[in-house]
Amino acid sequence: MTTDYDLIVVGSGAAGLATAITAGHFGLSVLILEKADVIGGTTALSGGWLWVPGNELAQDAGVNDSLAAARTYIANEAGPHFDGERVDSFLAHAGEMVSFFRQHTAVDFNFGNNYPDYHPDHPGGAQQGRSIHPKPFDGAKLGRALSQLARPMPESTFMGMGLNSGPDLKHFLNATRSLRSAAFVMGKIADHMFSILRHGRGTRLVNGNALAARLFRTVLDMQIPYRTSTRVVDLVREDNTVVGVVVDANGERERILGKHGVVLAAGGFPQNSELKAKYYGHPTERNHHVSLAPFANTGDGTSMAISHGARINENLSSSAAWAPVSIIKRPDGSTGRFFHLIDRAKPGVLAVTVDGERFVNESTNYHDFVRALIDACDGRQDVQCFMMCDHRALRRYGLGAVRPSPLGYKSFIRSGYLLRGSTVEQLARCAGIQPGRLEATVARFNADAREGRDALGKGSTSYQRLLGDSDFTPNPCVGEMKDGPFYAVKVLPGDLGTYVGIDTDSETRVLDIHGQPIPNLYAVGNDSASIFGGAYPGAGATLGPAMTFGYLCGKQVARAASSEQGATSSKAAISSMTTFA
Repeated sequence: MTTDYDLIVVGSGAAGLATAITAGHFGLSVLILEKADVIGGTTALSGGWLWVPGNELAQDAGVNDSLAAARTYIANEAGPHFDGERVDSFLAHAGEMVSFFRQHTAVDFNFGNNYPDYHPDHPGGAQQGRSIHPKPFDGAKLGRALSQLARPMPESTFMGMGLNSGPDLKHFLNATRSLRSAAFVMGKIADHMFSILRHGRGTRLVNGNALAARLFRTVLDMQIPYRTSTRVVDLVREDNTVVGVVVDANGERERILGKHGVVLAAGGFPQNSELKAKYYGHPTERNHHVSLAPFANTGDGTSMAISHGARINENLSSSAAWAPVSIIKRPDGSTGRFFHLIDRAKPGVLAVTVDGERFVNESTNYHDFVRALIDACDGRQDVQCFMMCDHRALRRYGLGAVRPSPLGYKSFIRSGYLLRGSTVEQLARCAGIQPGRLEATVARFNADAREGRDALGKGSTSYQRLLGDSDFTPNPCVGEMKDGPFYAVKVLPGDLGTYVGIDTDSETRVLDIHGQPIPNLYAVGNDSASIFGGAYPGAGATLGPAMTFGYLCGKQVARAASSEQGATSSKAAISSMTTFA
């Protein structure tokens, strides 16, 4: 069986959906193919932020941020891996992309007020304006299609309820100290339970789940066809031009033709053991590295591109967008993954290797945290560290998947996730850390904390202080670890998605090993190599480029199709005129 479309998009994350929506808006017939049985890809599991310099929300808020400053910042972050042509393309279209989706689709955003870049003190860094966040979405508006939207990871929710960044999260942390916050939390829980009874899941969608839902709603509104549980296994080429794909659906092979090309947006290879072992540079087996990406992201797009002569760009300082992750044993025997996003910045929390030594400013961004961990454990089979705190910090802020008071924590001790010792020495022996060195490290940490400072600079930038405790002075990220018992959680290197990827040009065209475009083949999102050279400039450094290049790709393919159609029409008209004469 063979079916024809103008364009085929492989993958249903933000990059793929943005491509499909844009191409459809400009008149192309598009088919979306998704390997998993749900829509949303990595986006649906993510925080949902987009890093997009020059966006209209910042302009409306009166933030003066030039694209030249953003380019300076990216160049500084990327260093020798800076790709000027692709960066310039990103900067030229990022703001345009935001305006397009706000005007023509169900997608809308909130301005990241006072949300700084991850290195705001670096040349070109900004205190706010470049990171935006999807507005919450009522999942009931998807109707029956709600069941086809991927759910967020349980460990990133509270009782299955997504927690929005900002005020929502602060209310939940303050629920035991503020009547207003307690009332807010109880109201959200009541609404959530009602949604479960009515729809089978919570319908107040936030973060990346809201972004995926808004994009999905637009796909439904535009009647763009999509197929789930459909794996693309090969590309179809004629005269060196990509003209379609071969899919495997329920064990049956099918050719689907895309007259104007195929877009690879399958999410990179974070769950492909062979490719990770080749490109990551540190042990990547299950007990050494944990990806937060969907298990379906096994590098199908990357592998197909390689088999058809595409070049892989590995000229990056980091192979992936790193994230510190801990592994949880769930009550049903399965395992969960927890992303250590904000606990590291809280006062009284520190991280050490098995040597008992700190290796990084804990409040730095997650990408830099793991880069430092990999460097600190260079040459070792076990790349790991321990996040630790005292009893006061545990009950006030939580640690990893352990929630703050009044929620319980002893089940985490019983499962082995949370380690405990009545003294620092006992905690060290329980975790397999060198006791004497850990005691010395904690003593130095506490001595500095009593003066509100930290030897490694914890809480030294506006970004770091944003994630601390604003009620804790003089430094919202710095406090003593002194009130036993003491606790620790084992943390492993993980990722949000791959940075190494298919080499593309500034128009998203896939390049072959000689640096020439493969006709009609495109790559966006994590299937393409990161434009930041392995750095992570700010919140949304994967989704911002993903949607921007998805938008650019859809527009470029539509423009090329229009030109081709115009040329064909002109040839037909000339032929007709000649025949008539």
